[in-house]
Amino acid sequence: MHFLKSILYLISSFVVLFTYGKEGLLLSRVDSMYTNMSDLEKVSQLIWTQPTDANYTLNNAFGGIYYSAPITNIPANTEQSIAVQLDDRMIPLLDDNNQLPDLFTLATLQNSSLLSTYFHFLKAYSKGRGIDYLVLPALKERHSRLNLVIKQMNAHDPEFFILHNDLSFDFSKNKKKISEYLSTNSFWVVNEEEADQLEKKLNKHASNIMEQVNLDNRIKQHLINALYDGPKEQIQLPKKLSVEIGRESVIALSKKSLLPLKSDTVCFLSDEPYGAMANMLRNYSFVITEYQDIAKSHAIILIDNNAKLPESIDLTSRDVVFTGTKENLHPIKANVDAALIYHLNSEIYSYLIPQQIFGSHGATGIVPNQNGEFLGFQNEPFEGFKMLGYAPAEMTGLDELARFRIQEIIQEAISTGSTPGAQLAVAVDGSIILEEAYGYLTYDSLIPVDRSTIYDLASVTKVTSTLLATMKLYEEGKIDLDTPIENYLPSYKGSNKNHITIRALLSHNAGLQSYVPFWKRALNADFVEPFYYETQEDELNDKRSYGIKPTALLMDTLKNWIVQSSLLKYDSLPTYRYSDIGFMILHEIVESVTQQPMDQYLYSHYYEPMGLKRTRFKPSEFGFELFEIAPTEHDYYFRDELVWGEVHDRNAAIFGGVAGHAGLFSNAHELMILLQTILQDGVYGGVEYLKPETIAYFNQKFYENNRRALGWDKPDRILGNTSLLSSDMSFGHTGFTGTMIWIDPAYDMIFVFLSNRIYPNSNNYQLIKRNIRTRIQDVVYEALLAKWMN
Repeated sequence: MHFLKSILYLISSFVVLFTYGKEGLLLSRVDSMYTNMSDLEKVSQLIWTQPTDANYTLNNAFGGIYYSAPITNIPANTEQSIAVQLDDRMIPLLDDNNQLPDLFTLATLQNSSLLSTYFHFLKAYSKGRGIDYLVLPALKERHSRLNLVIKQMNAHDPEFFILHNDLSFDFSKNKKKISEYLSTNSFWVVNEEEADQLEKKLNKHASNIMEQVNLDNRIKQHLINALYDGPKEQIQLPKKLSVEIGRESVIALSKKSLLPLKSDTVCFLSDEPYGAMANMLRNYSFVITEYQDIAKSHAIILIDNNAKLPESIDLTSRDVVFTGTKENLHPIKANVDAALIYHLNSEIYSYLIPQQIFGSHGATGIVPNQNGEFLGFQNEPFEGFKMLGYAPAEMTGLDELARFRIQEIIQEAISTGSTPGAQLAVAVDGSIILEEAYGYLTYDSLIPVDRSTIYDLASVTKVTSTLLATMKLYEEGKIDLDTPIENYLPSYKGSNKNHITIRALLSHNAGLQSYVPFWKRALNADFVEPFYYETQEDELNDKRSYGIKPTALLMDTLKNWIVQSSLLKYDSLPTYRYSDIGFMILHEIVESVTQQPMDQYLYSHYYEPMGLKRTRFKPSEFGFELFEIAPTEHDYYFRDELVWGEVHDRNAAIFGGVAGHAGLFSNAHELMILLQTILQDGVYGGVEYLKPETIAYFNQKFYENNRRALGWDKPDRILGNTSLLSSDMSFGHTGFTGTMIWIDPAYDMIFVFLSNRIYPNSNNYQLIKRNIRTRIQDVVYEALLAKWMN
């Protein structure tokens, strides 16, 4: 899970000095201190005093103050260590704004990595507030997952998370008993009155105790904890970590197998039929909320937490799913067939529960206690389908101000003529948080852009078509990245390109020209001239058509021109040069290996199984109307008309609209599905399209002085091709028409921006000069860093 690594990295900045000190400088310092301490001072380090007043500050020399319950604040200017006893609420401090998970919630979690991450956080959180030890709740009488979590916390860091059973609360002034308390327990706790008596006794017997009992290592460990001098930053529970705990703590209960739902209609019983949860459900399904309509419907009934149940609706004859707390389930559980139970009081469930109801995420919580409170139900955790869900933008920190900043940037693009319109979509943590359409298809403001509008992706085609096909063939063992292309394409034998490998083509490191205008040669070649006229009348009027499928003769000629094209001049090894020609060759390799047209291969292996109905080459042939497609350039050089519904790239056009470097059309929503598949290690909707190791391998760089991975573009901090806040793990691509896709595993984020900036003239570079795309990215990253990761 990528986010665990990110949060651990952030949290570790608060504890790294402490950790390093145990191994290095602190150990030397402790040894020096220990040598100069009296026996009384040494023994005192293992004794805590329990005050009657939370504001009490010790005046004796004992090692620490033990608070038997969470307190409001930590006393200032005390030299003693501070230990706080946790109860089942698991909060060290009262009146804190942090909504920390309680013991019940932690006990529902199966994910050990998630628990470990939270334990890291809780230690840093406590240390930053001046707490040196947390004493865990006493183990429960009966075996339960509550006990398991307590033991896991102790095992995670036994020097910080202290078992309650490892403390002694007995009292005696007998030297033998004192030795026993100190030797068999982590710490000895005494009250204020006992402390005064004990101090006098220890003055007399401390040396004997130190001789009889080996306490050296434990005392030194206590000193290490006491000497912790890391930053006392009061970190907050990262929103990302809070959401993940909230999601994975939801318990799925069932009498019959209903979840996740596959219905396109649900009835929702709620006191807030247009509240946050109801509105979120509407992203997944048609929602009926009127009591009269619910009574007439046969659809599954969802009951919200605290919902009032009208007598007019007969629950006994319907499938019923309850979502809420166990307390609100009990009065109606006889009529409930399945339930999603949560324990935290948080607004996050208004969008987490819909995700789980419809299977975009799973519900994996385990019932912590086997005490019969869910009698009649089976606890049946389920994994989600790994499909995009929905969440409010505020969840990730993309609040109203951040969204206003994004809108301002896009409005700047439109008002300055950088593009007439655009689509923007952002997904974080597997949830779409922003999906908007802006402006119009053209500057006359006649047809507005909507979320279904499809755009010419230009070079984004390289990674959303040709690369996907290449990755699939690679993992199936049908191609080898380091085999010369002449092995796949006999026409390249004896050519200046016969030695080039697929790896070099993917990385733009093959010494190929960036661009060769093959379309010009096609125009000047008399034997292909009929290809450009649909009718005799068009020929008389010299009205050329680019919508006709190219003849076999033209295709052979085009491929031959690619074979014969010159290479760049280089000394011994080719260097990086971005090239369309490399992906034209890859297109030919894909078709040679698969023995079918590349677009058909992609439709059958990716687009159709994923349900992508608006991701197409040659969209006009699939029934798309012009108002559904963003136009591009008025082409005065080749087609002498506005390019609308056909590929803009002229080389792709003479290939019939399907090419390895350009030609694909799509919208932001469907690209999000493709990218989420990549981000999820090749899985989407419960189907594996690619293997995780394939995706990881293709996101590596293989050539010096070349930022490109295999097919993918990578961040260039000098060029600024993406936000400077993006991680080195991130990857994506841009397109000439004004498109951009980007995946950042470190943030669990995908970003899609589509525009037709080349309308009506491809010499319009305002979108690029104004850094519109990367500035929008900056806003997203800043929000994530400020309010999601931290």
